[in-house]
Amino acid sequence: MNFRLRRSLGPVPESLFALGVLHRNNDDAFSEWRRAVKIRQGRRLHQLLSLAESLAASPGLLSITQSASGKARAEVSGLPSTHAPALLREFAEEAIQPYWPRIHSFLESEREASGRLMFTGGMHELFRTMDQGIHWQPPVLTIPSDRARPGEVRLRGAGLLLAPSLFLSGPPRLFLNEAAPERAPILVHPVHPDPMMASALWNLTQPKLSLSALVGSTRSAVLQALTESRTTTELAQYVGVSAGSASQHASVLRNAGLVSTTRTRTYAIHTLTPLGEALLKGPPLGPPPRPSRSPRPADPRPS
Repeated sequence: MNFRLRRSLGPVPESLFALGVLHRNNDDAFSEWRRAVKIRQGRRLHQLLSLAESLAASPGLLSITQSASGKARAEVSGLPSTHAPALLREFAEEAIQPYWPRIHSFLESEREASGRLMFTGGMHELFRTMDQGIHWQPPVLTIPSDRARPGEVRLRGAGLLLAPSLFLSGPPRLFLNEAAPERAPILVHPVHPDPMMASALWNLTQPKLSLSALVGSTRSAVLQALTESRTTTELAQYVGVSAGSASQHASVLRNAGLVSTTRTRTYAIHTLTPLGEALLKGPPLGPPPRPSRSPRPADPRPS
């Protein structure tokens, strides 16, 4: 069976899931984002909240499909207002696009972690980490549902496309392409940041200078090594330290919000967070360059 992992759905589908997050008033990882967006939306906030209520009451209004070119498309049917498409477009531009580089980086790290899980533990292990209610009995996939009975889908030759979502809440959601049933359905699964990660996502300013205190030569090498996800053993081999030392450095960087760790039954997989990537994209993290040698004095003897 063909299972593929997608980096992200893109800003527009995420903005539709984000409407539900905007509607809630929980003190959660999205509190800072929610406050900032509500201030920016101003008079349009009431209309956006009405749209969020419509989508919450009728989840079937939202469809997400993948085109032949591989682009994810999101459509909402039966919107109560003719101005809704423009309103949603403006919402995506103001509420998602400013944060998108960091959101995309976070989702990319989650995709890499999922890839590791799929490679080491198979699809059963990957589905288990997404939701305990997902069952895979080839060729039937059973997923949690809001209804009394779980949803089932018989996967065909096109397989299944899996995509992480930052703003989706609740159980994973399966989207079928009814117009082109030969194309793979999309299983969107939520990935939620911890408080430190969330702070890095919503902070549009540059990382604080105090973070530079964390970057010695070894931890600099660890950060640079984690531009690709690595297990503790792989990290130790790449940097040239013991596994215990690599684990300790990863722990310090994780506590600082620069590295995230996903654990399987046998592996710990480390990946850069958006804050870690932002730090890498700043001043060089490697050891300072050696001072250049001063030029030799000119030979006083005549030529």
